[in-house]
Amino acid sequence: MQFIERVFTREENCTGCNKCIAACPVDCANQVYVADDGTRKVRVDSQYCIQCGACLKVCDHGARDYLDDTEAFFRDLAAGEEISVVSAPSVLVNFPEEKRLFGWLASLGVRHFYDVSLGADITTWAYLRVMERDGLSSVISQPCPSIVNYCERYLPEILPSLAPIQSPLMCLAVFLRKYCGLTGRIAFLSPCIAKGEEIINPNTHNLVQYNVTFTKLKRYVAAEGVDLQAFPPRDFEGMPAGVGLVFSRPGGLRETVRITNSDLWIRQIESAKRAYPYLHEYRARQQAGRPVPGLVDILNCAGGCNLGTGTDRDVDLDDIDWQTNRTKAEKEAAQVKRQGEAVVYAPFSYFDTHLKLEDFRREYENCDVHGFFRPDENLETAFESLQKRTPESREINCHACGYGKCWRLAQALKRGINVPESCIDFERSQLKYDRLTRLLNHGEMEIVLKRLVKTLHLKGLGFSLIMLDVDDFKLVNDHYGHDAGDIALRTVSEVISRYMRPTDFAGRWGGDEFAIALPGMGRDDAMVLARQIREAVMRLEVLPGNERVRLSMGVAETQPLDDFADIFQRADRALYRAKRYKGRGPGVYTDEEND
Repeated sequence: MQFIERVFTREENCTGCNKCIAACPVDCANQVYVADDGTRKVRVDSQYCIQCGACLKVCDHGARDYLDDTEAFFRDLAAGEEISVVSAPSVLVNFPEEKRLFGWLASLGVRHFYDVSLGADITTWAYLRVMERDGLSSVISQPCPSIVNYCERYLPEILPSLAPIQSPLMCLAVFLRKYCGLTGRIAFLSPCIAKGEEIINPNTHNLVQYNVTFTKLKRYVAAEGVDLQAFPPRDFEGMPAGVGLVFSRPGGLRETVRITNSDLWIRQIESAKRAYPYLHEYRARQQAGRPVPGLVDILNCAGGCNLGTGTDRDVDLDDIDWQTNRTKAEKEAAQVKRQGEAVVYAPFSYFDTHLKLEDFRREYENCDVHGFFRPDENLETAFESLQKRTPESREINCHACGYGKCWRLAQALKRGINVPESCIDFERSQLKYDRLTRLLNHGEMEIVLKRLVKTLHLKGLGFSLIMLDVDDFKLVNDHYGHDAGDIALRTVSEVISRYMRPTDFAGRWGGDEFAIALPGMGRDDAMVLARQIREAVMRLEVLPGNERVRLSMGVAETQPLDDFADIFQRADRALYRAKRYKGRGPGVYTDEEND
């Protein structure tokens, strides 16, 4: 399947705040990268994006936008293409002067105007009939293309439960082309970004050519300075719709079904936060043999299509309901008749007589993108890159990165779609580390030593401290340059890290001087370790001319009444002795040795 970028990032406006990640119902659509100016940005990967619009709703920096077919529609219309318009019922609340809007479009050359509410009636009829004829015990509705995108890409095993019927838009298009002889192109006046994906899906057979969203259409009208009041009203044509206009609000499918079927178990679900988790719950119940609803009326948007992703969401829900209820009552009065205990709904009666169910069937494609994060994978390397080496540090689970769980960010790092700097705990930890050597800096090492003195004394335990520095480091810089000096310091830090236990601490004390704290280790063992580190460094040829780096080291062990200054001063005096006899002594001295 072809994945087209519709939702995208305006990099200049992105602050890397991660709100889009937190709002997104899928794992891999939002991917963090470092821009040329060194700041973090979040881009959209169209392979994973289901065009639910959640990121556009939460982004208050103007960093997210989307593409539709508005420009192509007006360009082709101006070029003389034969185009008819079909409009979502939500146009009634998003364009109060919708008939004058149609009048303006007619003046530009649009041939015909049709109401997708009729397509909603056909869809409802087809759902009920296909359930009867195919013996389907449970069906998930699919007027919402974001729901279809999710099922095809993230939960393909649920596709057999997705309604095998086209959406209201496509049902109307089939009706117009096959039963009414409509020719030319069709443009959909739309509340939904994701309808563009539905339009190009091979399983909708190129029935519709343009997705013109209300938001982009309003901007076009404003940019062109169009006064809609200057145009005569133009109404919908063709067969009048039933109550299908209620499809555009949450529970609209339920309302339509209830006209003729009061017994069917219907589950109503809407909003990105609830809809996608419910699909997994539904599938789990199926697999466990537990009962599921006969019909799932599910929508991506909390306010239904009236407040869809391609609208300005500037209409009050009560105003929507007031207008919808009034129109619905008019439609019911004209088209719903009671004959004894039976209810006759005029559109369904017409469809039963004149339409073939097979014309409105829809198939789906398994497009599994393997886009889920899985906590059971080996994330050790990713956690290491975040400096998270303890169980506690891996369960901080703040929301700064947008994921809410440390393992989810680690999974994103493993996939290569995020950077460690997204973790606020990592960023804080970087303040503790020396940038050159990646060991603790002086301030953090001093905090560690003071904490060790306090906590280990309380437990009746001690630790050893190794102080060391590079011999003749100034000469290294003078003779070989500061780059060589940096290499020498990094080499020392890498060797120290190699010999450290998980419970040990090491830091750059300043310049060419380092400190290593060894909790629970006595002086003798610390001496052995110090010699191992010194010898390992001396074996490496890291300077020009195969010159080797040499170290002087001092070792001290805490005593019962020590404070931080006591242990440091003894280790520092031992280091001073080692430096005093460099080249003539063993290179490693303890605080017990005398001159």
